[in-house]
Amino acid sequence: MNMFMMIVIMMITFINRGGELGFLEERYRSHRAELIIVYGRRRVGKTLLLRKFLSGKRSVYFVVSKLGNILQEISEAISEQLGVHPPLLRSYKELFRYIARESDNGRIILAIDEFQRLAEYDPGFLNELQAAWDEFLSGSNVFLVLSGSSVGVVERVALSSSSPIFGRRTGQLKVRPFTFRCAKEFFTWSCEDRVRAYAVFGGVPAYLSLLRYESLLENIKNLVLEPTGPLHEEPYFLLATETREPLRYMTILEAMASGATTLGEIASKSGLSSSELPRYMMTLEALLDIVERRYPLLEEGRRGRARYFIKDNFLSFWFTYVRPNLHLLELGEVERVAARISERLDEYVSKIFEEIALEHFSHSVQLRAGRWWRGGVEIDGVAVDEREGIAYFMEAKWSRNPLDKSVLRELERKAEEFEWRRGERREVYYIYSRSGFTFEPEEGVRQVSLAELCDQECT
Repeated sequence: MNMFMMIVIMMITFINRGGELGFLEERYRSHRAELIIVYGRRRVGKTLLLRKFLSGKRSVYFVVSKLGNILQEISEAISEQLGVHPPLLRSYKELFRYIARESDNGRIILAIDEFQRLAEYDPGFLNELQAAWDEFLSGSNVFLVLSGSSVGVVERVALSSSSPIFGRRTGQLKVRPFTFRCAKEFFTWSCEDRVRAYAVFGGVPAYLSLLRYESLLENIKNLVLEPTGPLHEEPYFLLATETREPLRYMTILEAMASGATTLGEIASKSGLSSSELPRYMMTLEALLDIVERRYPLLEEGRRGRARYFIKDNFLSFWFTYVRPNLHLLELGEVERVAARISERLDEYVSKIFEEIALEHFSHSVQLRAGRWWRGGVEIDGVAVDEREGIAYFMEAKWSRNPLDKSVLRELERKAEEFEWRRGERREVYYIYSRSGFTFEPEEGVRQVSLAELCDQECT
């Protein structure tokens, strides 16, 4: 475990993983054998979730940190954590048989973290697990957790139909970064600065737990801009750990942070050919889960309509403001770069504010919501209620001035371009404003303030 993760585990606050923890606790009380897959991108809090779940329970936790004599290392973990001495384990099947016998004395948990490393290194691991599950594990009192951080690898080796354990798992849990409604609980600043902080640091608990009570800009300087800061080179470390060509991926993400959203634009800005780019994008999207492909609402899968975005706010911030200024930071010009960021930060925050509003909008209408674009027309959020025949439209403005009625009229104009049941539908409009409104709401118009967004409960 590196120093960064040791600091995080010591300092992190366990904020509302109630749904995830509840799922594990419910399965723990099932009184039957369980095989649960827990996965999610690096730093998202899987280890902390597992430690919280395992606390006070008869359990063995083992992380595959290196590939050596895994069976001997697991045997040592069993001795240390259960206070027993297992016999010599010569195969994974013998390991599972031993754990099954131990479960005769009461529920026992075996949690193997970063299991995908072992599954790729030794395919026999999952084959022996399949055989053991079919022969005796499924009838035991064992609670087996396989946890991993390479999302695409986990999905391939454990969740796909080609996996040896396909049909054996009893549940899976994808641990995701916090959205704004929960991430804001890490912040102690004003509502505006909570939005800014989320735009900078995103929803990854490992990053949020490093924040201190000083100003947001001081946190940015100390954690990110200073060459000794724990997050100064985090994107490079992330890509170097998970890929063989980290600099290629950094070039792609820098192109995306500068505004490139289509494959053609990304290829042009990154210098990669249009033929080689897709495989890198697939890794960023499917394997690392840090890039997202989006389509206009109701147009999913339509050829040529996809746009690509960096999902992680911190990575987006870093590639927007840090990577282009690395030469200055290495020369000690931290204050100079910080001043540049301070001047331009709200321009960047305005895009993230739209995402925060879209999250709230979707919860409010209780429908799947998404962006919509065609030609030069873009709408921040759209949702449709097929049964009631209602179309919902959303606009979010991170403006320092209160919004006047022209914003509503412009949204109404753009809504006319959305074809779904045009002329027969009922329309409802949501307007989100950082600084309030100069006009009173009317029928079919919902005004949402910044305070309302910050007052949301973390659920």
